[in-house]
Amino acid sequence: MSQHGTDFPKCEKPRHPHRGQDVPIVILDTNALLDWRVFKDPAAHPIVEAILAGRMRWLACPSMEKEWHQVWPRSYLKPWQPDPMLTLTVFQHATFVDEPPPCGLRCKDPDDQVFIDLAMHVGARWLFSKDAALLKLNKRSFRLKGVQVLRLTDWHGLTEARAELSI
Repeated sequence: MSQHGTDFPKCEKPRHPHRGQDVPIVILDTNALLDWRVFKDPAAHPIVEAILAGRMRWLACPSMEKEWHQVWPRSYLKPWQPDPMLTLTVFQHATFVDEPPPCGLRCKDPDDQVFIDLAMHVGARWLFSKDAALLKLNKRSFRLKGVQVLRLTDWHGLTEARAELSI
């Protein structure tokens, strides 16, 4: 049972409904969500489109949602006038799983530890972030589990990934 009193599904890699291929699992940290829902950064659009079309599967856990609801209403974001409906419903696009166990890689920012833990635990293809502490883990996470930690803007340069997803 999760802290919400609900059993979240165990994570299995889904199959692409049209090609029979594995759908890449992605993790979006709070900065990536801010870029998507508050700043409306165009770099988020192809990734969001892939999630909404089922070409990527976004996994999250309850502590990620809790952090989101603590961050987006902060006063420093008011100049961007976050739309409460967009910010409150962002996690409807995620598949929830239980809190991950520690992965062995240590993030210098304890608030961001859950993102690398979940990415490593489920074998995510990409963890999207612009947090320096998470980005520093990219080489080790890729070597250990094939998890790439990158900015939304860096993903656009991965032409093989975009071709694989038909974007």
